[in-house]
Amino acid sequence: MPAAALTATLSRRDLAELLAEARSRTVLLVSPLSDAELFLQPDNSVRSVMEELDEIIRFEGRWLGSDSPEEAGSQSYDEWFDRMVELRQQALDRLDAMEGQRARLVLEHEYRRGEAILETLQLLGETYRAPRRTRLPRGRRLADPGAMTRFPGGTVELGAQPETPVWPDEQPARRLEVEPFWMDVLPVTNGEYATFMAAGGYMESGLWSDAGWKWVRGTEARMPAVWIWEEGAWWCRWMDRMAPLDLNCPVGPVSYYEAEAFARFVGKRLPTEAEWEVAASWDPEFQSRRAYPWGNMPPSPNVANLDQLAFEPAAVGAFPGNISALGCYGLIGDLWEWTASAFDRAGFKVLKGGSWASRPGAIRTTIRKAADPGARHCFSGFRCAHDA
Repeated sequence: MPAAALTATLSRRDLAELLAEARSRTVLLVSPLSDAELFLQPDNSVRSVMEELDEIIRFEGRWLGSDSPEEAGSQSYDEWFDRMVELRQQALDRLDAMEGQRARLVLEHEYRRGEAILETLQLLGETYRAPRRTRLPRGRRLADPGAMTRFPGGTVELGAQPETPVWPDEQPARRLEVEPFWMDVLPVTNGEYATFMAAGGYMESGLWSDAGWKWVRGTEARMPAVWIWEEGAWWCRWMDRMAPLDLNCPVGPVSYYEAEAFARFVGKRLPTEAEWEVAASWDPEFQSRRAYPWGNMPPSPNVANLDQLAFEPAAVGAFPGNISALGCYGLIGDLWEWTASAFDRAGFKVLKGGSWASRPGAIRTTIRKAADPGARHCFSGFRCAHDA
């Protein structure tokens, strides 16, 4: 059963198969690593791979196990593997007696931790050999750079329905009056961001908020996190692959502060979470919303760059079917997108849409990811909005 088939009515066998597939993927991601590499923490913004692995089995033990799992961390991969097998057997033995919602949350939690593992591995550098399984299609021109589409305003439905198996922060479903706005048709690309850099964007304090300017001065950031200047040209590194910078790819990873400064540079702003969700899911013609930008069919490799298959973003236009009813391309997959909205936790901002590292079963238009505005370990990009 594909990972995208995370619905409210799954049998015990379906859930067991999905849990097994998720665990197989986790093991695949970490199998190239030595014990020493499993314990490396490249940055305070991320956990080591072993900490993420331990969190996977702790969460499963709390929600599906017969008792609370040990809080002590594993001292080796073999130790973790033995604990994992024991806890998984407990979970399977109890699966019939458990609410399906518990198993679905455990499943989605592992999907999320898998992406967090890849965030850590990206920071570790080129030593990790990513198990790439697909070649991305070529990009194509869908619109002029900076082109925008207009939402005329109105009452829309946002948030997840009660019967949908989601995390609590995606609910409740609600009707909301949203003012008219303009939204970028395409995500901001490397080429557009290079223009911002060439114009001295990182040196112009007027483009940055007070917090953003403090961040720039403290980090001395002058380019996106994966860009490298070498032999008179820009290169980009995703996992173990170094390649000339593709100007048509979405820019990232960048922090919220960098996205905010670029938006000011072009006379725009970042969208609110509500505006982003409207652009991704609302169909103005039928006054209803879609489960995904392209419709109600779950994601597939033909429609969006998800599922840890390519290990990098695709050029804009590579998946021409990934377009919403409002006319926005690429709102699901490739890179998470920053919004101007605060998450429930103080100081954090909301990311939407998922990335190439997100499993399809963990992505929908209502999904919310919290991130510190200075974070650049997330696989995050952005698009701009404007008042109508």
